[in-house]
Amino acid sequence: MKTFLIALVCALALPLMAAVGDVIPQEKLPVVWFAGEQPQAWPNDDLWIFECWATWCGPCIRAIPHMEELWKTYQSKGVKMVGVNVERNKSQAQLKEFFSKQRVPPTYNQAHDFDNRFADQLKVIGIPFAVAIRNGKIVWQGHPMSLKPATIDTLLQNGKAPECTHQHTEACRAKHNPQ
Repeated sequence: MKTFLIALVCALALPLMAAVGDVIPQEKLPVVWFAGEQPQAWPNDDLWIFECWATWCGPCIRAIPHMEELWKTYQSKGVKMVGVNVERNKSQAQLKEFFSKQRVPPTYNQAHDFDNRFADQLKVIGIPFAVAIRNGKIVWQGHPMSLKPATIDTLLQNGKAPECTHQHTEACRAKHNPQ
C-alpha cells in the first residue's frame, strides 16, 4: 500500500513539473551568483546546464563530482554549468565554506536561489534536479546522475535530447524496457 501511494504521488506530480520545450525567462535565474556571472540574456545556441541542490541532500552532494567531471569535459565545447543552491537559510559564506570541505569541490559556476524564483519557475518537486536550457528553452531535465556524455553530445549536435533519458513515464519504460 505504501509503495502504491508513493507511486501515485509521483505520477500525479509529473505533469506539474516544467517540461521539455518550456521557456525559462532569463529574469527567473537566481540573482545571487557567488562563482561565475549570471547571463544577461540567453546567448544563441549556448547550452546551459543547471543543477539544483542543497547542503543537507546526500544525493546532491554525491552528484557534485559527476557534474564536475562533465564540466571539465564540456567547458571547452561551450557548455555552461551552474550549481544552484535552493536553501533559503544559507549565506554565501556558508556555501563557500561547504565547498571548501568537499573532496571534489566544484569549479563550475554557483548561484544561490535564496528566493526559489528559479526552482519555482522549473516547478522543481525534488532535488537533486538538473535541467539543460538552450535558447531559453528546456531541452533536457532529470536527475544529475542520469546526465551522460552521450546526452550532452546529442544536445550539442542537434539541440534535442535522446527520447526518454529519464524514463519517468510508463510509455518511456515500455519503449525502452520491453517485456
